[in-house]
Amino acid sequence: MPNSQEQHTQNLDPLEENIGQDASAVEPDDAGVYGVLKCYFYTPKRGDIWGAFSFLFNGTTGESMENVFWVTRALAGTSVDVNSPWQSLNKAIPKMGVYEKPLGDKLSALMLETFAANVRIELCRSIAPLEQLRVISDEICRQFERTTHCFLELKMAFERMSAQELANAGVLTKEAGEAVAEAERTKADEKSFAGTFINCLPVIDPVHGKPVSLIEPEDMIEVKMQGGVGAGDMIRKFLTSTNQDAIFPVERVDKSNPDKAYIFLNINEEIKGIITATKDIRLRVLNMNNTKKTSITINVDNLILLGVLVVAIAAIAFAIRFLLF
Repeated sequence: MPNSQEQHTQNLDPLEENIGQDASAVEPDDAGVYGVLKCYFYTPKRGDIWGAFSFLFNGTTGESMENVFWVTRALAGTSVDVNSPWQSLNKAIPKMGVYEKPLGDKLSALMLETFAANVRIELCRSIAPLEQLRVISDEICRQFERTTHCFLELKMAFERMSAQELANAGVLTKEAGEAVAEAERTKADEKSFAGTFINCLPVIDPVHGKPVSLIEPEDMIEVKMQGGVGAGDMIRKFLTSTNQDAIFPVERVDKSNPDKAYIFLNINEEIKGIITATKDIRLRVLNMNNTKKTSITINVDNLILLGVLVVAIAAIAFAIRFLLF
């Protein structure tokens, strides 16, 4: 079992393969295997966003154990080194600057969605995780860029750990580590999406849509599910195969931001959707029968023209009748 110093690292700027090859494969039936995904991201030109996260997870079940996520727009300290030991990185991340809560909450939810439980398990079991880590990095970068509207650069590393190492670090007690290892032998194939947030793109309807500022709980909103990895891609494929539209009820709406609203959708008991939209746009809202809410508008000019035509036709008919009879 590799110790905490045997790290697999991917540097995305430049694209250098500085990831070490792990000679020992992690067999599918191994228990007590844990992983840490470490990342530092920033905007190289504008320089207005810095962030990092250290995500500790159970490599057998994919369950999240500890997540330190930080985003700032005022870098107070130095950039963090993803190759540093896991515990040192956790202490350095909060020192980057003042936490940008609205942006941090959105990016953290995107990270959890993209780096889903099944992806964590596959990464932790991989013999040569370089290519898989690159795919994960590209997908996280794409999701982050779409939300921040900035070009980002990422430095990412992956580290395997054992239950004993976590027990030595105080995360697991010795007894708990042994109990977890025993339980994992019987739960190796379990995958849970509990607490997963999926970023959804709303369908904009500028004519018949409902303004974001008026969206309320129980409204049915039509969205677009993004492809890629994780629960979002699973739901998208299911809806496509069953020929269904992605229409979900609103669970709650956060309008505390003066410019944007965060709309939380109830997809099922475990998975929630989140829409981030400016308050001046209109979204396609449907009623409980999935029929679009429409409005009827009458053009006064057209109504007058129609009346004139009716009168003219009546006059012509009267003249013809007078001349013939």
